[in-house]
Amino acid sequence: MKGQYFSFDAIIGSVIFVLALIALLSYWHSVRSFLDYQNDPLSSEVTRVSNLLFVPPPPSDCVHLTKFGLAVSFDDPRVNSSIIKCINDTKDEKWLQGALGTPYNVSIEVTDISGNTPTMFLGGQVPTSKLMNVVKMRRLSSVVNPDGTTYLAAFDLTMYD
Repeated sequence: MKGQYFSFDAIIGSVIFVLALIALLSYWHSVRSFLDYQNDPLSSEVTRVSNLLFVPPPPSDCVHLTKFGLAVSFDDPRVNSSIIKCINDTKDEKWLQGALGTPYNVSIEVTDISGNTPTMFLGGQVPTSKLMNVVKMRRLSSVVNPDGTTYLAAFDLTMYD
């Protein structure tokens, strides 16, 4: 009788050991994947550029705008709709790439969450051909119109080689 209890204990112990080993390997794989993602230069660049969306541009008119920034001011992080319109109407992808100081191609899609404002592409649309190295990031912010009304918008930042 005592032998039967011992074999049953061994089976339960083996199952617990295998489950613990699988949990440890799964955790190790997820941590390794996260560190690989963090060390990718394109991923760190898209994070840096996404933070630049919410700083104000240097004071200038639309024609002489040299640096990128969409915020109203450092104290007010809401995005200024007139700057979005200015960049959408007068600036191209090469200007955006230079203003952000990045060697990668950049596209920013601004979408009104409520659907009242048409979608705008800052820097042009991403090519539809298959790209090998693409990183996307979505940031949300409220956009303030010149009349003081605001709306929530999604900023889809896409960077690629």
